[in-house]
Amino acid sequence: MIRPLSHTRKTVRHWSSTGNLDNVNYGNSANHHESQLENLPEGITRRPDFFGEGLTFIKNLDASYIQSNVQSTDVLIQKIDSSNPSNSHKPQSSSHPNISDVTSSFDNMCLCIISKGSANIHNGNDGEGPQLRAMHASAMAWADLLTHSSQWNCATKSQNVVNVAPMLAVAAVAPVVAQGGVHYLQRIDGLLAASSFAESKRYATSLLDMAHYAADFRDVFVYSRNNHGATLGSPVPILSPRERWHLHALHQLLHNNHRDAMGAYLRLLELFPGDLLALSLALDVAYTLGDADMALRAATHVSSYWTERDRGRLNHYHPAQTMATSLLAVGLASSSSSRASTAERLAETALARDSVGAGGTAVWALSHSLAAEGRSQEMMSRLSTSDAAQIYEAAGYLAFNTRMTGYGAIAILDTQRSGADRSAIRMYDGSFGHILQYSGNNVEGMERGGEKVCLGELKVPRSVKDDMKGAVGSMFSSWFGKGGGTGAESSSNDDGTNVKSNDSLTRGEKRSTEAVLTWLPPSPILLTQATALLLRLTLCDAISSSDHRWADMRTAWEMTLENGSNLLSIEQTSVEFMPLALLAASLLIEPSKLHVKPIAPQLEMAMVGLHQFGNLMKLGQLKVQTTSSSCNDTAQSEMWRAVLTSLSQARDSSRWQMPSGISSTTYLSPPSSDNLALTFRAGWDFDTRQFIEYSLYHVAIEAGDYESLCLAKSLCSEGTSLRSNCPEIWWRYAKIMEKLGDEVAAENARAAWLSLGGSEGRAAL
Repeated sequence: MIRPLSHTRKTVRHWSSTGNLDNVNYGNSANHHESQLENLPEGITRRPDFFGEGLTFIKNLDASYIQSNVQSTDVLIQKIDSSNPSNSHKPQSSSHPNISDVTSSFDNMCLCIISKGSANIHNGNDGEGPQLRAMHASAMAWADLLTHSSQWNCATKSQNVVNVAPMLAVAAVAPVVAQGGVHYLQRIDGLLAASSFAESKRYATSLLDMAHYAADFRDVFVYSRNNHGATLGSPVPILSPRERWHLHALHQLLHNNHRDAMGAYLRLLELFPGDLLALSLALDVAYTLGDADMALRAATHVSSYWTERDRGRLNHYHPAQTMATSLLAVGLASSSSSRASTAERLAETALARDSVGAGGTAVWALSHSLAAEGRSQEMMSRLSTSDAAQIYEAAGYLAFNTRMTGYGAIAILDTQRSGADRSAIRMYDGSFGHILQYSGNNVEGMERGGEKVCLGELKVPRSVKDDMKGAVGSMFSSWFGKGGGTGAESSSNDDGTNVKSNDSLTRGEKRSTEAVLTWLPPSPILLTQATALLLRLTLCDAISSSDHRWADMRTAWEMTLENGSNLLSIEQTSVEFMPLALLAASLLIEPSKLHVKPIAPQLEMAMVGLHQFGNLMKLGQLKVQTTSSSCNDTAQSEMWRAVLTSLSQARDSSRWQMPSGISSTTYLSPPSSDNLALTFRAGWDFDTRQFIEYSLYHVAIEAGDYESLCLAKSLCSEGTSLRSNCPEIWWRYAKIMEKLGDEVAAENARAAWLSLGGSEGRAAL
């Protein structure tokens, strides 16, 4: 049976990224491809989403139309091997929800992903504070999409029909894998397996299986046939080129091949510059890889497209223009200080137009652009004040607001104000520390039974409004002898179960999908930023190296590695995909335990140096052992110099080494290798600086010799040149010049520190 789809073009919105109204549903401007898709088999439907891009829905498609070039271990079309049905999926009902409702759910989730949770039709319950309210709001949108995606992306019991809507799986899974890796996705799957989401007997109940099933359709072709069933020409792709590129990227992400996924997203943005979902995912992958150049390429690939649509100057105005502007600002701010002013202007424009929808990503861009110029006072006002926090606190998707809180705490430390250390500690405990506590990723949680035990007790956050209703009801009901109210109202969950806001579960009751997706465990990217903040707090003497927070952080990293060790299909650790996470974890964990495959030589040198640094600092050791008498000051200095050599060589591969100091007659030239870059990059500049630059400075001070102090001076000189507005840099520069005996330079540096507000609220030295 033939069903022409030409009528779908009448519903196409004019802001399609293809710029071609006739071909928007197919994502391809080739006329011959359009003619082949004039007639499609019964069961294939394409609908435009919020951005005008086509979404393909395949419902009960006759499998005889299908030709697949994908060799997958998963069951794609069960007619291929009917004797060995998949155990990963359960039989699917032939009934599906209205496609319009599914498209609306997809649209809301896409806006949630792009805005990091700020643009969301859900509000979330406020009983646990604004941070958890934002996380609950994002979880509501996510749970709703998961319900639809599990219905569509599931192998059917019948051997002759196919059901799939692959873009639903992309929106449900791709952001999680892009930021947390496939091991983190498996951790969420383990939590969902013990929830009401796993009780469905008709649909897919595993995010990983759902994503693999959808990705298997990336190179599936369909035959066009006439009314008599005869084949018309050669087979054509069943999905649009845009959808296929998304699925190719998802396939790479599911194998932790983030570098190849980044290439797929860049190719996708070349063809479809208006695809904001692809731009958002590309920036997430670029941040995970620590590749600022890739983020810059992704932004510049599409900048002209969005500039033409800004306020409808040259082309039709796009309804998501503001969110696009903030994402462009993120890409520009990632690379270098030379583009910081442009990124700042775009971010400020986005905030002025729509501070709610673009607040999270705009603040992300501002944090990097302001940090690139050392404008810590302005960065603090943008991230650390109560008014500023309201701009990004709604960005709760994958705890993005927590990450921005960490940036704000670092900005406070850079201002060198009185009480800055106490404020930063308070922000750490209220953000990162809170997540480690409720998830059981700390020493206390390990003693209670670990992550699954601690998270298994948590439900959907309470609603203050409902609690007040219960309180009033209990007062009046007590007058009339009808007992007290509970203060917790039930609501219908997306999977058909009741969601209650009580503090604890009753016996035999399972958690809802919303509860699981609200109270998520810490991802590697979250632990990385938490470790960076803890390191800064330790180096400025706000906390000691034996502080309990370091022990909790060590436990969190160990649990992350342990939870990812049972994924046999991927020969990687759970943090190996993210270079910056390797750096952060190496402060507390032996580097050899952090990776399986070979890594870049510079990254390995940095990890070895940071691990030696962590051992010398005794990070995470609750009982600090006293140094033995045999380890005298000379030996201690030699150990610090060994750390300095590793970190300095990792930071600058062209650095020459002098084995016996400045008077050495032997010089070691840098290793000649094509794999060594002149500048070390494990993350974006601001994030890498927290580990390499500050550790190098502290190590140089501890070593104390002239050569080490000169290295520290050059680091500070670089900082005062590029980030001259940061008081903390001038404070370090004054300290190092004083150690070198240059009192005049030290006094000038202290004067600069004073002029930038370093003495505000505290006595000047």
